Amino acid sequence: MSSALCCYYIMYASRYFQGMISVLIEHKRKDFVEMQIHHIATVLLVGVSYIYGWNRVGVVVMLLLDPADVPLQAAKMMKYVAEARCPGQTENIYQTAADRLFEFFAVVFFVTRIVFYPYVCWSAHIEATHFFDKGLPEWTCVVLLYILLVLQVYWFTLLAKVAYTILVLGKPVEDIRSGALPCENQYLN
Repeated sequence: MSSALCCYYIMYASRYFQGMISVLIEHKRKDFVEMQIHHIATVLLVGVSYIYGWNRVGVVVMLLLDPADVPLQAAKMMKYVAEARCPGQTENIYQTAADRLFEFFAVVFFVTRIVFYPYVCWSAHIEATHFFDKGLPEWTCVVLLYILLVLQVYWFTLLAKVAYTILVLGKPVEDIRSGALPCENQYLN
C-alpha cells in the first residue's frame, strides 16, 4: 500500500472515530443509535480492510459514501445563513440555495449509496469468493458492508419522506431526525 493511501485510510478512520465521539456530545437525534452503529461499523471496516489488505473494497466504500456529505453540509449551512440573515422569510436566496443543494444531495445519495454501493456489497460477498477463500477478516468486512447498506436504505427512506413532504404536501424542509427526546423539542426550531 502506498503511503498516500495509508494516510487516506488513517484520516478517514480518524474522521469517523471523531464522529463517534461527537454524536455523544451533540443533542440526541432520532437516529442516534443508527449513527453510532454507522460510525462504529465504518471505523471497524476501515480498520479491518487496512490491516488485512482488502484495500480495493475499503477505498471504493470511502469514495462512494463521502460525496453526498458535501451538498448536505452545504445545504445545512445555507439554511443556517437563511435563518440568521433573513429571519421569518421563507423565500430568500439562501433558502433557495439550501433547497437546491438538498435536492442535489438527494440525487447524489441515491446514486452513490443506493445504486452503486449495493454492487460493492454484492461483489465483496459473491464475486470475491471466485478469486480467493474468505477467512474471518474478509467475512467481517462483508458483514460490516451489509450493516452499512441497511443503514443507507434506512436513511434513504427518511430522505424519501422529506421529498414527499416537499413535493406532494408542499411543506418546507425540516430535519426529521431532530427532536427524538421529548424534553429537547422545546429547544429545537
